[in-house]
Amino acid sequence: MADVAGLIQAARGKSPADLVLKGGRVVNVFSGELEEADLAVKDGVIVGLGHYQGREEWDVSGKYLCPGLIEPHFHIESSRLCPAELTRAVLPRGTTCIVADPHEIANVLGLKGIRYMLDASQGLPLDFFFTAPSCVPATHLETAGAELTAQDLRALLDEPRVLGLAEMMNFPGVINGRPSVLDKLELFAARPRDGHAPGLSGPDLNAYLTAGIGSDHECSTLTEATEKLARGMRIFIREGSTARNLSDLLPLVKSDNMRRVSFCTDDRL
Repeated sequence: MADVAGLIQAARGKSPADLVLKGGRVVNVFSGELEEADLAVKDGVIVGLGHYQGREEWDVSGKYLCPGLIEPHFHIESSRLCPAELTRAVLPRGTTCIVADPHEIANVLGLKGIRYMLDASQGLPLDFFFTAPSCVPATHLETAGAELTAQDLRALLDEPRVLGLAEMMNFPGVINGRPSVLDKLELFAARPRDGHAPGLSGPDLNAYLTAGIGSDHECSTLTEATEKLARGMRIFIREGSTARNLSDLLPLVKSDNMRRVSFCTDDRL
């Protein structure tokens, strides 16, 4: 239980904070401005910006202070690193949270592979969240070793770090109303459902969105991304190892839509 009274006192400057970062340039994501201020931390909570005293003080004058980066769509398996080693690689560079789709390991090991990822990422200094793989196998032509139905995925609903349904690659199954595909979408109706629909446009795109899918990271042209954004999708601009869409899609980002656009890595070898 948080000591709210203690946090309030520290926020008011009536008691010293545990840690104060002095004189930094705070990247304020609410105002979109740089704010020169002390940043005060109490019990692991940022309690204020302004002028503060702390039990521990660091002079960060001239340095930028910004929130940790969140990776919204990533496949850990492509990095060939376990979660602990991935943490060592990316945490010092500012990524503090990853939302991972474990469909590669699930393609081989099913729920057992997903449980491994959950267990191996528990308690690390980087926050790992997951989405439930929607397409295991990715197509009916694959025989990688496992198959996950909606009934199988139901076992993940009680996992607090499983946030929603991972990229729905089977967009033909969605727009044609295939029952086994719609069952998975319905199962996660109260949670985010990520998309994967390269080139989808017009009425077929409308049908895909009507099924409740909210994001896409597969845009490769500005025209495609503009249409999907205008129809309500959140766009993840991908810049990984196998697909690099940043230069083509960056003109999409404007001041009036930037809160619906993010960067993602997807696959990093």
